[in-house]
Amino acid sequence: MNPRTYIARAIYAKFHNDYYLDKYDTKLWYTVNADEQFAYRSTYVPFEEPDNVTMEWLEQAKNKNNVWLHIWHVLARQFLQFFMTQTDINGFLKRGSMFILSENQFAVLLKEGGFDSRRYDMVRFVDIGAGDGQISMVLLKALRISNPDVAIEAYATEASWTMRERLKKMDFKVLENLDEVSNVQFVSCLNVLDRCIDPIQLLEDIHKILAPNGRCIIALVLPYMHYVESNSSHMPIRPLMQHWPTKAKQYSFESEAAIFFRVLENVGFQIESWTKAPYLCEGDLRQSYYWLIDLVVVVSKRS
Repeated sequence: MNPRTYIARAIYAKFHNDYYLDKYDTKLWYTVNADEQFAYRSTYVPFEEPDNVTMEWLEQAKNKNNVWLHIWHVLARQFLQFFMTQTDINGFLKRGSMFILSENQFAVLLKEGGFDSRRYDMVRFVDIGAGDGQISMVLLKALRISNPDVAIEAYATEASWTMRERLKKMDFKVLENLDEVSNVQFVSCLNVLDRCIDPIQLLEDIHKILAPNGRCIIALVLPYMHYVESNSSHMPIRPLMQHWPTKAKQYSFESEAAIFFRVLENVGFQIESWTKAPYLCEGDLRQSYYWLIDLVVVVSKRS
């Protein structure tokens, strides 16, 4: 079979790609080789396979097979790319939602990391680079699992103007700068450090606003690759980890995780808990969903 049109080729590819997805062993997303010699083994929180909520998200992604909607997205992106970033386009088209962990999995990771919302009547929550707010809402649910009555002041930062408008509609107070808040009990910074222009400065800013007994949850795609959408070179002022780009993709997940943990410790954080998880994204005309591998870590201020 030799499909001759773009649509036919895409549908043909989607059939085979989705067949591969159905056969893929999703337990590999969570598998870590943290042997007894691994320095951070004691803080590892295992999630052996997707839970029910994750499976529901995957099924929903598979069921979004509206060919004409995907074609519209392709055509719209071709036009909008001349005056909008890819992130702005995704926000405008309301496509490309992400998923990492379910609210129950986030709650377990936070509990193991020493964060318990039952200690608070009110939690100040800042989500850095919140995107369309879908994962932010999952985190809000996670905070309320152990304390359904906790009051939450929800703030967010986001570079994309289309995403900011969506966040405002979800009742997030959108910040222009992190120094607008202080003594924050819970901060999230999910898949932002490898996309911002100065990740070390961002970590220092997080450390500054975090409450003494607060927690920050950070997600980073490994292997580490940096791409800045907002400047012409697409390079950061200084990379998050010094082995990039000359030694990119030369380390195992565990080795690179340890390198990142030392970066966090040098900024003044303490590693409280961590896990490995898929960074899932809704698919397109060629495949129902895509994924990268995330290191997800909960840190506190070192006393």
